[in-house]
Amino acid sequence: METEKLKRILRQYLLGQAKEKENNVIENWYQSFDNEPVTSLNSTEEEHIRLEIWNKIQPEIHTRKVHYLKRNLAAAAAVAVLIAGGLTGYFLMRKSSGTAYTTVTTAIGQKKTIQLADGSRLMLNAGSTIRIPENMDRERRLDIVDGEVFFEVKGNPDVPFIVESGPLTTTVLGTSFNVSAYKSLHKMSVAVTDGKVSVARENSKADVLVKNEALTYDRQKGTVSVDALDNSLLGWQQGTLVLNDASFEDMVVLMQKNYGITLTTAVQRIRETRYTTELSAAMEPVKAAEVLAAIHHLKIKVTGHEVTLYE
Repeated sequence: METEKLKRILRQYLLGQAKEKENNVIENWYQSFDNEPVTSLNSTEEEHIRLEIWNKIQPEIHTRKVHYLKRNLAAAAAVAVLIAGGLTGYFLMRKSSGTAYTTVTTAIGQKKTIQLADGSRLMLNAGSTIRIPENMDRERRLDIVDGEVFFEVKGNPDVPFIVESGPLTTTVLGTSFNVSAYKSLHKMSVAVTDGKVSVARENSKADVLVKNEALTYDRQKGTVSVDALDNSLLGWQQGTLVLNDASFEDMVVLMQKNYGITLTTAVQRIRETRYTTELSAAMEPVKAAEVLAAIHHLKIKVTGHEVTLYE
């Protein structure tokens, strides 16, 4: 693959030194984003696009006449992303309002810290996805698609910081808080470690949380409770998976998100058991399952990534 030559063409494009047909190919390709949604690509698709662009540009490389066109940094940057690779977890999305978003995703067992342009900091738990506005000066409305995120928000009274997480909308001016919104869990939570936040549900009065308070929302029952913050909710930031009276279904979700294994059982009593333990996120998956089983007086059978619990 002629990756180095493609990079050279892009550098010429940025300097206004690319040939006319090279400019047209890059600019037309970039402008097509306005008509087609952009999705994440696997390595095979990325290589296919690199080859397609190269095949269109290559015939013009050896022509002598050079045309100087205006720079288009956005187009060049978009192509450069494809050439550089590393698209996993990052891709652009646009809402109907036209606001451009960057989507960040963490893999199984992965945690990621992100420094935002406005000075705020995010920490994503394993198996999480969040959408972040590209222009934080104009809008600070983030959307947790799935998972859990801890926020340290830089205050800006002119542009409130808003986090959407399904049925809950959390609004702050400057604070630190955690939002757990895994789609597969029955309960969601917002926990405040500093400052004050407002948590609203559709057609319901907003609840105001202050430092060391946490709100829990039960998806199935539609109920909300506000209690003193249990620091075990934040254990994941120190590399610990905390199960605190978790149902079998919730325990299965968290084990899959953190270790990439699927726990199953045919025993009804095991399904009805509540699970309480702390596991290091650095454990090997099977070892974590063994510890969980031993604490609850169970046995395991491992088949690939599936772990069966039995008595």
